[in-house]
Amino acid sequence: MRPLFATRRRRLLARAALYGAALFVGLPLAASQMLVGTIRQPTLSPRLPWEEITVVSEGLRLRAWLARGGQDRAAAVLVHGLGDSLESYADSGATLCRRGHTVLLLDLRAHGGSEGRLTTLGGREREDVRAAIAALRERGLGRRGFVLLGVSMGAVAVLRAAAEEAEVRAVVAEAPYDDYRSTIVHHARLYYGLPPWFPLIPAAIAVAEWRGAFDADEVSAVEAARRVRGALLVIVDGDDERMPDAVVRRVYDAHPGPKRIWTAPGAPHSGATNAAGYWETGFGFLEANGL
Repeated sequence: MRPLFATRRRRLLARAALYGAALFVGLPLAASQMLVGTIRQPTLSPRLPWEEITVVSEGLRLRAWLARGGQDRAAAVLVHGLGDSLESYADSGATLCRRGHTVLLLDLRAHGGSEGRLTTLGGREREDVRAAIAALRERGLGRRGFVLLGVSMGAVAVLRAAAEEAEVRAVVAEAPYDDYRSTIVHHARLYYGLPPWFPLIPAAIAVAEWRGAFDADEVSAVEAARRVRGALLVIVDGDDERMPDAVVRRVYDAHPGPKRIWTAPGAPHSGATNAAGYWETGFGFLEANGL
């Protein structure tokens, strides 16, 4: 039998094709998994005041917990960050419910008990938040408008949703990143010491866009903040290297107002709810804006 690569030239070309495929396809594909992969947290059954409902977003069945409040308060939607689930915000949601708000806690796609395999770090998750708002409307809730609260990736998702929803009266965004490409560059340097010009970064983003069916250039909390009609409270986690003050402040600066920025003293990333002054600040913001 004649060898497949009978000449030295053909063998060299075959090696070049193999190594090229590994370098230009395999490596970006592997790196993209860090951008679209998630970790699912264990799920629990709801306890009072919560009931579990299903929210459908782009054909995906998302798990949500709902607690009904009064009709004289805006309804609230709480959204977690990457690798988290709605259980982390059950206590915060219950606090809002005691104030009189109807509250919906949402598991974003590919998190907790929701369907989906990939995350887009706030890209397609915008539609998950909009679906949650629609689910409240369908139940006759949110007649006084909506307050959206999000953390990290969830903060980007709620800001982008609020830019599309006229009935959103306020947004509370903890530790949002500024835009998709910038945060990937920042995290590549922070965790792996890669310079901004390193070619694997845009290659991994391109593969993530293809896998997640989103446009990275459209995923910008800064641009969304410019279009949000309601009031904005931006929270900086005081001990957060991932979304430091300079990054979060870009989101704050973009919003035309009314707005407020608050730094949670000593809080790690996504840890503001445990910081002194969190509820005083949050409730003060809501009161100041008639909510």
